[in-house]
Amino acid sequence: MLSNIQSILKNKSKLLIICLILVSAISFLTYFYNYVNPPNLFWDENYHIASAYKYINHVFFMEPHPPLGKLFIAWGEQLFQSNNKLDTSSFAVTDYIKDIPNGFSFVGVRFFPALFGALSGPLFFLILYLLFPNVVLAFFFSFLYLFDNAIIVHSRGAMLDSSGIFFSLLVVLYFIVLQKKKIIPIASYGILGILTGLVLSVKINGIIFGMLFLFLLVKEIKYKMSLREEKRRSNLDGIAHNDIQIIQKTILYVLGVVVIFCAVYYIHISNGRNVMDNKYYEASERLKNVLAVHQTATVSNFPFQLIEHLFFIPHYEKGVPVLDVCKPDENGSHPLTWPLGNKSINYRWEKDGTEVRYLYLQGNPIIWGIGFVGILFSLVLFISRLVFKLSIKNNSIFLSILPFTSLYVVYMGLTLSLPRVLYLYHYFTPLIFSFILAYLQFIYIFENKIKKKSKCLILGVVVTAVVVVAAFILFSPFTYYLSLTQKQFQLRNWFSWWHLKAI
Repeated sequence: MLSNIQSILKNKSKLLIICLILVSAISFLTYFYNYVNPPNLFWDENYHIASAYKYINHVFFMEPHPPLGKLFIAWGEQLFQSNNKLDTSSFAVTDYIKDIPNGFSFVGVRFFPALFGALSGPLFFLILYLLFPNVVLAFFFSFLYLFDNAIIVHSRGAMLDSSGIFFSLLVVLYFIVLQKKKIIPIASYGILGILTGLVLSVKINGIIFGMLFLFLLVKEIKYKMSLREEKRRSNLDGIAHNDIQIIQKTILYVLGVVVIFCAVYYIHISNGRNVMDNKYYEASERLKNVLAVHQTATVSNFPFQLIEHLFFIPHYEKGVPVLDVCKPDENGSHPLTWPLGNKSINYRWEKDGTEVRYLYLQGNPIIWGIGFVGILFSLVLFISRLVFKLSIKNNSIFLSILPFTSLYVVYMGLTLSLPRVLYLYHYFTPLIFSFILAYLQFIYIFENKIKKKSKCLILGVVVTAVVVVAAFILFSPFTYYLSLTQKQFQLRNWFSWWHLKAI
């Protein structure tokens, strides 16, 4: 038995497959298994399920988010058709569902969000492995995604973030693959554009991933310049040829983004041909006329319809309230406090005698702490290099740390500029950046010990992984809607800034 384990550990390809299977199995259990619980609406499901039923009934509506995430919710409902015998007609005429009929099944509307949450686990593992091909370390660091209570609970609802995370990880994975190439084929930029377009089609903040294209382009330009320097090829023809290629790659990337984004919006716009209860949202007279003759699918009408739908987004944002920490029921929080887990949100609760079931947006504090350390160390390294010209131990790892640190800083900077109230789950994207940075910082700091296969280092990683799982189990009642007594609740109320409140 021991000899078989040692043989597997020495065979890297076998170990990689086994770990990938294990990660997929764990991800299925934490994200996907029994995702229909609780059998009640929570948080933004009231909005998103209403939107899904508008798609199913071909009802016209405008949305503050791009359509792809809500289309997946609708496709899940159509796939299972588990509520066909129920009266759900009221869903198509409201933007906010207050009540659901008895026996309403969530198996369809939550299917794709939960599935994307589960599929993101193996994707995250592969990203770590490609960044630094150590199977064991990639496996244990994948626990940062697999056992985070906050991402799990949000992904198990009919909401948008898990699909956004899935496509974001696909972009990151493909970026890492391309980053390892010295010369990137032109077609690869088109594929990167398509993947970026999918992220952007879920939420507008997906535009941040356009930075990865810029990193690749700058890297390739620098490499070509160094080649010319080495070979002393500074003729004008070569320069012109390279300039043409850069333009071609930029055009193909932008084209990939635009084609996917427009295709998704075309599905949204062409599907909504019926106006219910005279709800035109911000439609112009021209759009009203198109709706009157059911010509939303006409291609020549698409450009102006797209513009009107896009202009509805800033219009909607103007109506979103600002953060008011003095409000007793304020669920929003300031972005600067997100890395510390402020503020947890009570999605729903149900009291039964002395026990209460809670569904809380509550992060795993060990995981968030590791991510926070990863960010701090990356910022220190970046500033030390930029300001104090500190020498770099491993340039390859540093060049991997740089884009994710930049993504984190720019994302948070843009978030801070928004006047509207924001919530803890808006931190999920930079949180995943922090997980990647924690892994890269660990490699950067302990690279020599990793090469020497230090048993103490591996033991430390395993112990940390055990603590991560233990914390996940401790906070799992908040994640899976399990009953807690007052005393049990208070055992999980670690910090005042979480704002956990027992019922």
